[in-house]
Amino acid sequence: MKPLTELRPELKALNTAALLYALLGILMALSYIDVSHSGTSGYMVTPHDIAHAYYGPGMSDATLIGLAHIHLLALLPIFWIIGFIFVHSRISTKWRIFWCVLPFVMFPIDVAGWFLTHHIEGFVYQTIIGGFLFILSLVVMIFVSLYEMWVVPFKRNRQKKASAG
Repeated sequence: MKPLTELRPELKALNTAALLYALLGILMALSYIDVSHSGTSGYMVTPHDIAHAYYGPGMSDATLIGLAHIHLLALLPIFWIIGFIFVHSRISTKWRIFWCVLPFVMFPIDVAGWFLTHHIEGFVYQTIIGGFLFILSLVVMIFVSLYEMWVVPFKRNRQKKASAG
């Protein structure tokens, strides 16, 4: 695949649709966390609210294993699609590697935090940090990719027209 700035319109449209769909999924996941983990602490989900969802008898090991299994397998193609589009950006190779690999590292750390928090409430911070970083990596990759597909070519065309006129 060519660099994102040089894609044909149909590939830009397909990639954009996939990235926006993934972004919608991320927003729905964050909304679900807010709705399902909110306690009595007010408008924001607190670490205590998240820990309460996993800690103690509220959720069985079998349920956690099932959730982990579903999430690990379902997120693989999402991470790969977003990462595949993103690696065609023009940022440095080191940053492309960093952002593409980060969700594959941080999501298992997040999931491990589910199991650890189930037994020791203090591990909720592992879940929060892992979750925050894997979501951050996806959002960065989505926005950089969209920027390079649409804004960079627009700016180039504008500059060409300005210098030609």
